[in-house]
Amino acid sequence: MLHNSPFDHNYFLIYLVTLTIAPALLSAAVYLCLSRIVIVYGAHLSYFKPRTYTVVFASCDLVSLFLQAAGGGIAASANTESATNVGKNLMLVGLVFQVISLIVFALAASWFAKRVWAGQGAWNPAYLDLVHSRLFRSFLIGLAVATITIFARSVYRCAELSGGFDGALFKSDQAVFMILEGLMIVTACFCLTALHPAISFQGFWHEANFKFRAKDQYANIVKGSQRDSEIELTSQAARPRY
Repeated sequence: MLHNSPFDHNYFLIYLVTLTIAPALLSAAVYLCLSRIVIVYGAHLSYFKPRTYTVVFASCDLVSLFLQAAGGGIAASANTESATNVGKNLMLVGLVFQVISLIVFALAASWFAKRVWAGQGAWNPAYLDLVHSRLFRSFLIGLAVATITIFARSVYRCAELSGGFDGALFKSDQAVFMILEGLMIVTACFCLTALHPAISFQGFWHEANFKFRAKDQYANIVKGSQRDSEIELTSQAARPRY
């Protein structure tokens, strides 16, 4: 539609809305990975239950997606400038909420990474080969890069929308848009595709899933991980040393 009518404002807004809300789905993919990473390294090393990460951050992502989609719909169908501003402001609120969610997610993931690094001797022995593999480590790096690039793009989009559809950033040099919008998302997509979790978990993706059913399941995971770690440490201590 933009090709046939490049200056049609409604077509531009349709393009803008889909472009704005799409990275929220990418961040949801990132959120889904952390709970499995927690189980792979050991649920006892996490202050929160594995399912908590997915429930909390996926819910935040849904709220962000809803606000951006609602705001985009209002802006695209608006006939007055005031209605367009209402839609723009709703989109901006959704983007700000997404940025805050990404910051909290990064803090939670960093906190868990610190506990994993400090408790290297207590890692889940069932997945030691997996976590030591080059592919899985590359996946963790790719996941971090994807998170950073999505965050950078979201911050840029907040700054862009804060000035309105006629703001300076909307009319600035296209190089800024291509780098902080296009390049960031292309990089995130590449990391999440080339290092896809279905491949990087090497067959353990479904095994490392969590369940919502039993209340004591988290405790069983923790006890199981601790028991396996104790058995592994005991067997290592019992081995003769030459």
